[in-house]
Amino acid sequence: MKVLFLKEVAGTAKPGDVREVSPGYARNFLFPQHLAVVADQNTVDQIRRREEATRRRVEKALIDARETAQRLRKLTVTVYAKAGEAGRLFGTVTTADVAKQLKREAGIDIDKRKIEIDPPIRSLGPHEATIELHPEVTETLKVVVAAQ
Repeated sequence: MKVLFLKEVAGTAKPGDVREVSPGYARNFLFPQHLAVVADQNTVDQIRRREEATRRRVEKALIDARETAQRLRKLTVTVYAKAGEAGRLFGTVTTADVAKQLKREAGIDIDKRKIEIDPPIRSLGPHEATIELHPEVTETLKVVVAAQ
């Protein structure tokens, strides 16, 4: 009996593989555990289309991340904060502040959890923040802190 594996079965197959197995193994183990389905042409085509759609989504996400990185490379964000004598801030400029100002100035919506500021911004002047747009794409953003 030909089956299409949905999940990995150690020593037998990986997801997406079509293999010939005994009918008893398929009926008593693979099907009840939802590890495989009967490999007729419709099922195989459906799985292949699903995999293709997933691959296209991943490629589009990578292309979008690279385009956003190009925009961020040319951009400088100005964050306004209350400061005391000698340029020390009352508090810290957070990733949420940078994300909000980036959305306001450039219209780029980035989750605050994707932004990393190290060391923390506690003074006026130019600083840098690292933004992870995609597991393969990371960009540095210039952040200028000005007195309010």
